[in-house]
Amino acid sequence: MRTLKLIGAVAAILVLAAIGTVYGLLHGSLPQLDGELRAAGLSAPVHIARDALGVPTIEASGRADLAYGTGFAHGQDRFFQMDLARRLAAGELAELFGAVAIEQDRATRLFRFRSVARAVLAGATPAQRAVLEAYTRGVNAGIASLHVRPWEYLLLGAAPVPWRSEDSVLVEHAMWWDLQVNGLRREKLRQEINARLGGPQCAGGWKCVLGFLYPAGTSWDAPAAAGSVAASAAPVPDASVLDVRDAVAAPPLARAVRTPAVGSNSWAVAGTLTASGAALIANDMHLGQRVPATWYHLRMRLAAHGNDAGLDLTGVTLPGAPLLVAGSNGHIAWGFTNSYGNWLDLTPAACGAAGEDGSAPQPAAPLRVVHEEIMVRGAPSVRLDIESGPSGVLWRRDPGTQRCWFVSWLAQLPEATNLNLMELERVTSVAEALALAPLIGIPHQNVVLGDREGHIAWTIFGRIPADTGSARARAGGPWTAAAEHPRIMDPPLGRLWTANARVATDPRQLQLIAGDLASLGAEYDLGARAGQIRDDLMALRGPVTATDMLHVQLDDRAVFLGRWQALLLRVLDEQALQGAPRRAEFRGLVERWKAQASVDSVGYRLVRVYHDHTQQAVWDMLLAALRIPADETSWPPAQFEGPLWQLVSDQPLHLLARDYGDWRQFLLAQVDATIAELAAVCPQLARCSWGAGNVAHIRHPLSRALPWAAALLDMPVLELPGDHDMPRVQDGAVGQSERFAVSPGHEEQGYLHIPGGQSGHPLSPFYRAGFMQWARGEPLPFQPGPAQHTLTLAP
Repeated sequence: MRTLKLIGAVAAILVLAAIGTVYGLLHGSLPQLDGELRAAGLSAPVHIARDALGVPTIEASGRADLAYGTGFAHGQDRFFQMDLARRLAAGELAELFGAVAIEQDRATRLFRFRSVARAVLAGATPAQRAVLEAYTRGVNAGIASLHVRPWEYLLLGAAPVPWRSEDSVLVEHAMWWDLQVNGLRREKLRQEINARLGGPQCAGGWKCVLGFLYPAGTSWDAPAAAGSVAASAAPVPDASVLDVRDAVAAPPLARAVRTPAVGSNSWAVAGTLTASGAALIANDMHLGQRVPATWYHLRMRLAAHGNDAGLDLTGVTLPGAPLLVAGSNGHIAWGFTNSYGNWLDLTPAACGAAGEDGSAPQPAAPLRVVHEEIMVRGAPSVRLDIESGPSGVLWRRDPGTQRCWFVSWLAQLPEATNLNLMELERVTSVAEALALAPLIGIPHQNVVLGDREGHIAWTIFGRIPADTGSARARAGGPWTAAAEHPRIMDPPLGRLWTANARVATDPRQLQLIAGDLASLGAEYDLGARAGQIRDDLMALRGPVTATDMLHVQLDDRAVFLGRWQALLLRVLDEQALQGAPRRAEFRGLVERWKAQASVDSVGYRLVRVYHDHTQQAVWDMLLAALRIPADETSWPPAQFEGPLWQLVSDQPLHLLARDYGDWRQFLLAQVDATIAELAAVCPQLARCSWGAGNVAHIRHPLSRALPWAAALLDMPVLELPGDHDMPRVQDGAVGQSERFAVSPGHEEQGYLHIPGGQSGHPLSPFYRAGFMQWARGEPLPFQPGPAQHTLTLAP
């Protein structure tokens, strides 16, 4: 017994020692926050002061030194996040994670973004390169200042690779990837549908009937410009063009498939309507949320000297880049939403016959081949042959159809990406920003702008080809100049809003954005969210303040689903309820619904799931009739809500699968499918609340591989309000990646919060700082508070 006790005591000591060692190593990778460090290459001291939430204010006397300090802070707090971003864009994740990342690397390496980034860097101005080089030195100095390498690399057993200037351009390409690459899948599906439809062709070589499935607009449209381009709905196609009734049987009832809720909101209120007299800008960008948060809250100050007024920049930065992404420079403020449009081309071409050895069919014409090598940790490297022809890079082969798909994407052109967003730092008016807009090379964004004098504007940041033909992404330039670049300035309403939907109404501007897709909706989001924002803004009375903006950002009223709730009540009539107690319970909950996407609303969840079931079932019927296999990525286009409502309202029999006697039977089948789906997760339908199905599990990239550490690495798991098609967008871990509102020159009155803390280190007091305020919608100051820690970087 005494021996067993002794063994137990020794084991306990060893466990405690091991825990102590691990803790010591993790603690050693925390950054130094106070004191002084020597930094080679600085011209004068740089001060990094952090407030109680860890938000830094960086002060320097020169722009290169300011970039050095920014890189130092990013490197201290977020290097692993930066590393993943550059590796994603370059197709180099397998070098860190092994074979599990090979397929992802194949997908991104196809576009050779590291080569593009080098060309972008070579084309930058000397001043821009100097800033990037200083930022790079700062990042690497920040890593070197840690006593132990960042904790993620301890777990992975790897060493961090030093930052390079080209890596900051790759971080920009990672945003191109996140925001635009899904357009390839959507374009392929649209072309396959077009090829199988009957009837005549219209403009651009598209079948006329495609305008029904992909309408230019719907009754939900709410453009910010005066006028309208949403013509009357296209007529329902007749059976000679599209016949579902005599086609194959309907696919099995599928689970509701929800299109990813990517997007963003942004709006501007003119100074004539605000309490300060300056314009008011609000922005909440919607992205997949993770730990650490996408954005890094930062204030960057450059001391004035001589004729130089200096800089005072506050807002959100992207770790990996030395500039302010969105926020205020004291003279103007700006915010972004993703601009959908025609930024890539996908061209099908006949492939040759398969080789005698059974290999995949090759294109009929010879292709140029570039060899790339994907390094794989713990395994031999993988060779990737990148083939390209006149229509771009060979993206996919379809052996069954003997078709090859070639892609051209503006992201592949070095002249489409640049560092000119940095020039926005010194712009002092909306007019100056509009003149700069055509020269800014980023993934195409709607930007709303406001200045201290009260002016507001909307434009596109991102280079736009003047050619609006179907092959515009192949050649790229010539690019639009300021005179024709899309814009709206100082509208009579004194308000501008964007929500990934159509903003402009001028035909030429729309064509510049959408090219030959202008008549097919250009992949704009449905206008319901934009319309609700518009109505919220128009309802404001009295001098408008930042607090009013937060109320709009948190608006979770179910305006869009109102007509679907009414439809459900009509479908579930007395006849439908006879002998069907589950339907009766369902109807009662829908009838008493809380017309909000609030966490306690049961009726809202029932209506939403029913809508999604019905939408996906109708879309799958159409694809089945066209003999297009449906899979988990076959989402209907955002504008499909228009034709969907036409179909359930007009109920044309030839567009209903023959499995159903009529549309009423189909609509009731969707009710039953909805009940069955919810019953699988909610034993009691009355307790099947929206929040229970809208859980935000915001995770660290490593927590899935380390489930025992998830509680330490992930943000608190919460039920959150919000949904698609309303200002407060929240769909699980996809949602508002930041919220802010600010008037330039009145930054102390603004607010800003993000879904996570500044630090990427779980032992840091700043790891979760601010998360609960974001979750509860409680504003935090736009500007950092009083310094709690100050680190000086001395030359």
